[in-house]
Amino acid sequence: MDQIFRKDLSHLTWDEVYARQVQRANLVPAWMDALGVGPGSRVLEVGAGPGYVSLVLADRVGAKGIVYAIDRSAEALAHLERRQTERGISQIRPLVADVATLEGNGLRADSALVTMILHHAEDPAGILRNLHRLLPPAARIVVAEFHPEGPCEQGAPRAARLTPAQVRAWCEAAGFQVRDYRRQSPEHYMLVAERAA
Repeated sequence: MDQIFRKDLSHLTWDEVYARQVQRANLVPAWMDALGVGPGSRVLEVGAGPGYVSLVLADRVGAKGIVYAIDRSAEALAHLERRQTERGISQIRPLVADVATLEGNGLRADSALVTMILHHAEDPAGILRNLHRLLPPAARIVVAEFHPEGPCEQGAPRAARLTPAQVRAWCEAAGFQVRDYRRQSPEHYMLVAERAA
């Protein structure tokens, strides 16, 4: 199983990870709609990796918005920065950090996207707890993951997948109120949660 799935993605190139992100392109509009992302929005993307979703977010927030693309891998964010430069996009702010311990000095986000990343994290509950600290009252987060009952034709293997009940419990323990749950495909689900005051 270790050769099939490694939490740190060391078995893949960042181009391969980017290609996997592109395969989930049809899920992204629902994530953005659930957060209410529009021109001028400030969105924190947790585990941005090589940045496909960050680039889509940048289009939605426009020149007056900000996308905080956060990842623990400097190499992944360098991949994103190359694409950002090629496209002349200035509203993405790449930041090498672990969101579970991020101080957030100067970071002012309205909402956060936590998609297909918690199953890679060493401290998924810690990520959600720290997001509660970083975000203002009533801020929304979208958490999306691979469903354990999915066919497992793409994404994490069944043993690495997180149940919606587990993710909901982490969100609620962190101080978020889950407002919506939906199955986006046989493989994917999303939760929408709001930061309690």
